[in-house]
Amino acid sequence: MFLFLNTTCHHFQQKIKLIDSNASIAFFEVGEEDWKDLFPNQLSQISISTNHLEELPKVLASIQYKRGVLAYEDWEQLVPESYLLEIGKFVERIKENDQNQQKKVYLCIFKIDDLLAPNVKILKTSFYIMGTENGIVILFQEINTNITFPTQYSFEDWVIFQPIPIKPIYKPELWIKSKDSLSLYKDSSLSKNSVFGNVIVYKDSSLMPNPPIFRYPKEDDQISIPQDSWKSVPEKLKALEEMRKNQLITDEEYQQKKTELLKEF
Repeated sequence: MFLFLNTTCHHFQQKIKLIDSNASIAFFEVGEEDWKDLFPNQLSQISISTNHLEELPKVLASIQYKRGVLAYEDWEQLVPESYLLEIGKFVERIKENDQNQQKKVYLCIFKIDDLLAPNVKILKTSFYIMGTENGIVILFQEINTNITFPTQYSFEDWVIFQPIPIKPIYKPELWIKSKDSLSLYKDSSLSKNSVFGNVIVYKDSSLMPNPPIFRYPKEDDQISIPQDSWKSVPEKLKALEEMRKNQLITDEEYQQKKTELLKEF
């Protein structure tokens, strides 16, 4: 089965091949001519290999997802344990079929049903899997994206994918729980603002920053409102609005904090 997807972000037609799936998770092959146009330049030049793919479930198990900026320490495991088992089986099949064939980059998409509206509302995560000679790179495009369908959705509805270039995300959505050969990716060819909060590197020393980065911003930083630097509630509201525009906080978090600030008048 082939999925042909058009996107306004590119001048090419994206083609990915579905190779395995069940009701909640799907795996695809991505053509080289496509992922090279989507990945950061340094990563697009890396040689592909399956040497370390069997360690992918262990790496994914260490990735924590941040529910919201205002609830700073509210973290949970991004990939459910049951999905890690399916990913492990998928990797085993990939390794078994690796007979000096053309190496591939893979795409994994999974959904989690909303408990209150399981037939029409989901959280969706999508990420590329790139095995290298010395490790693994995981590039997230979607992280627990809320999607609501007008009617009961089908497999074809939730699995549809619109590829966009992987660019730096400057907000603490992911945290690496294990500090064993893992780091967020930092592009050495870019400026100081080159940390990719949505790209995880495992083992490959040629791609790992020194020292490693386990969360963006750094672990001892706090995303908080510097009360002593603002003189008035209007200034606080203006800064809060900027945080929402830059997608540092959700609309719900914005309204909650706005209500608290307005009470200060």
